[in-house]
Amino acid sequence: MPYDRWHKQPSKDGGDKLCAHKKVPSKVHGQGSRWQARWRDPNGEQLTELFEREADARAHETAMRAGSNDGSYIDPKGGELTVEELIEKWLKGQTVPPRTLNQYRSRVRLHILKPLGKHKIKSITASVIREWIADRKQHLDETTVALILSHLQSMLDLAVDDDLIRKNPCLTRSVKAVKPRRAKMTAKDLPLTWQQTEEIRTALPDRFKAMVDVGRGLGLRQGEIFGLSPDDLDWEHVNGPMVHVQRQIAMDGSTLVWSGAKGDNSANPKDRWVELDGGVGSALKQHMATFPPIPVTLPKETKDGELETLRVIFYSRERKPVNRNYFNSFVWKPALAAAGIIAPLKPGRKRKWEKSRDKMMHALRHLFASMALEHGVDIYTLSDRLGHSDPAFTLRKYVHRVPNAGAKLRAALRNIYEQAA
Repeated sequence: MPYDRWHKQPSKDGGDKLCAHKKVPSKVHGQGSRWQARWRDPNGEQLTELFEREADARAHETAMRAGSNDGSYIDPKGGELTVEELIEKWLKGQTVPPRTLNQYRSRVRLHILKPLGKHKIKSITASVIREWIADRKQHLDETTVALILSHLQSMLDLAVDDDLIRKNPCLTRSVKAVKPRRAKMTAKDLPLTWQQTEEIRTALPDRFKAMVDVGRGLGLRQGEIFGLSPDDLDWEHVNGPMVHVQRQIAMDGSTLVWSGAKGDNSANPKDRWVELDGGVGSALKQHMATFPPIPVTLPKETKDGELETLRVIFYSRERKPVNRNYFNSFVWKPALAAAGIIAPLKPGRKRKWEKSRDKMMHALRHLFASMALEHGVDIYTLSDRLGHSDPAFTLRKYVHRVPNAGAKLRAALRNIYEQAA
């Protein structure tokens, strides 16, 4: 039974001064919480916790004793750990590449540590999470908020696994009701058509035109295009000309670095081979004849990594590796505007383009995937060429409605019936 701190047993001589409710006040009467729950943990140590209401103290005492007996005991002191301390525990256990870990640290520092770091983890309730999500949505897009929330959920999963808290508030129904999506719904129609990519190619500076061929003809990601080397082109491969996709130029903060293909790590390398079509091959040969490949020296994985020198096919006018931030704002978006796909910049001091996330270079990869499927490439082969480990992901994210799909379906059904007749 909970212990009443505000009252004591009457003395034997009966001369005590009584409260209004006819009980004997203790020295701490009216000070702090009245009810004290008492129990012993699995190691036999007696613990206590104070409550305002007797019913709350009784419920807690019962739960603690039951947990101690059936092995589900959660140490109340564990919840005293701060979110800041939990973050450090979580980060130390990460096995991701150093550059990815730096990205984790940056996101967590800005969006979890700053608003929640001083909170005790036992005080992180569903209401706190909902308010945190609403606040993040005021400053960040939904997919970014979802990514940061996944970090917070993983941290609190660790706290549950370490028996510091009983349940993860991120998994409650009320939080799931406002949980942002990690990714937007895939558009039914292609972000860019072949004709639009032709117009973009025409508008790009000559030194970057062949990037369009590599994107839509090989399905490479932007960083993989920037990091493509002439040494990756195997013109004499036993299966015909092939491209070995094995690296990308990425960014560690503001520093350009060599990195493995997306998702690559030492235990699970993500390098892949892609067929080098005659059209793409011709475009690359012509490009390299006009702009001979140059050696580029960058650190590996992180800005402090070991320096490595490799030849690259694409580079800037200053003979430097391509920086995605500059390229996207000062090369690709002007080409989109010149092709009439987005609005041109408005006159004025502020350089703010129309939102065009789905029209960036990654749209070339979507075009590659849709054309491959339209021309009969099976989803397993396509998934492999795109560097995906799960064909279902390829179907969810890279399949779009093709032009004249209804007429093609009608013709296919006609052929099936004619062959069966």
